[in-house]
Amino acid sequence: MARLSLYFPVMPHAVNRAWGVCDPVYEAFGFSRHNGVDLALKDEQSIFAPFDCRVTKVGMEPEGSGLYVCLLSRGRHGFDDDIESRVELTFMHLSKTWVKVGMSLSVGDLVALGGHSGKTTGSHTHMAPKRVRMTLLGSYRDLDRNDANNTFDPEPYWNGQYAKRR
Repeated sequence: MARLSLYFPVMPHAVNRAWGVCDPVYEAFGFSRHNGVDLALKDEQSIFAPFDCRVTKVGMEPEGSGLYVCLLSRGRHGFDDDIESRVELTFMHLSKTWVKVGMSLSVGDLVALGGHSGKTTGSHTHMAPKRVRMTLLGSYRDLDRNDANNTFDPEPYWNGQYAKRR
């Protein structure tokens, strides 16, 4: 079991809003703290897979996430608290994506183009990571329980390298 290592999915790596920031705006979505990180980008800027994964969802929520893509890590990862899990990572507010549910992606594969779809104040991607455990039926459940929509802070897991096409 390897410790989670996330590549930067956009270049340059600039966080507009960190994970866990308290703001009443999130209460409209059922939680009180920011449930991810907002990464600065330009319209139509490429977003790359930050780990080896499989596409599990592609959807649109016009009043929230906008166009989004969910990725599930291929392997299990260790965390500082010794909980072994997989990671579901969702990119939101996208303008375009060419990935489809079931596709396997490697680090550096193109996932989508950034934008400002859904409820947003400008061009960025909201990246929400969750630790999940697979069930016997093939679905998965959240491992974390918190007021940031059961997500975790990705900051300690960035490896300092950019995801690039290989």
